[in-house]
Amino acid sequence: MNGRPLPILVLNPANDEEFAERARALLGQASTPGELQAALRAEHPQVIVRSRDLAGEDEAWYVYRDGHWVPSTSANSGG
Repeated sequence: MNGRPLPILVLNPANDEEFAERARALLGQASTPGELQAALRAEHPQVIVRSRDLAGEDEAWYVYRDGHWVPSTSANSGG
């Protein structure tokens, strides 16, 4: 990522461990949210990745496996 610190990933659903592992594995190869989204789409066609970059805070990327927020109890319903 061009020497920049990696963004914090905020993953949804939070309890889908396979999805979380895959997203973290691909993070180092992605320099933009769009690149991470494209890489994850092979396994999760509805995934959406959005950046939050507020002054004074670490950059965070919100990664929605199903394209929108879902409760963690629904981890096995998508993807």
